[in-house]
Amino acid sequence: MGEKCNSRIKLDQARLFISQASQAKPDQRDILTTNLEAGIVFARSVTFCLQKDFHDKPGFDAWYSSKQDLMRQEPLFKLFLEKRNYVLKQGSAGIHKVINLEAAETITLSEFARIRVIRGRPWYQRTLKILWEDFRASIREPIREWMWKRKMRRKPKRKRPPSSVKISEGYYFDDPAWENREIFDLLREYLDKLEQIVAEAEKTFS
Repeated sequence: MGEKCNSRIKLDQARLFISQASQAKPDQRDILTTNLEAGIVFARSVTFCLQKDFHDKPGFDAWYSSKQDLMRQEPLFKLFLEKRNYVLKQGSAGIHKVINLEAAETITLSEFARIRVIRGRPWYQRTLKILWEDFRASIREPIREWMWKRKMRRKPKRKRPPSSVKISEGYYFDDPAWENREIFDLLREYLDKLEQIVAEAEKTFS
């Protein structure tokens, strides 16, 4: 295989830095931010190297001009251009951690239903059969409830499984426009878009 072009090398280096940042432990904030910012800077340099790699190839200028138009319209490219410029010229990229807790609770329900029949006619207008059924129900219903309660008291209690708690954490830019997108998800998408551009250039002009 031939040598890698400079843009490919920078893209691979950016992926390495981002991978190292994502593996940083909670107490390794310096490792996280250093690798994260290095990954942003190296990713942004991919397009500069792309121009250096292929500027002398026939048709490259027109091809790259169309890619520039697309990148200018892409919010993700604008975001990381701003982040790269801020890191190089002003200071550290503003990020914060968000911790999410998800709890699952198992609940067992057991209820007794009491049935009450309301007749439309007064008692003195009802048939003997209906009067007998109502009397029998008034006797049987309390007995049925007592038997159910007795059964529940004797029933062995099952151990309820403990609640499960899932803890997840993520890092986000201090930017309201991107507060719902985790940083590493944004970076993976950004690097994938750069990968498509580099791969197309390699195929077209190498």
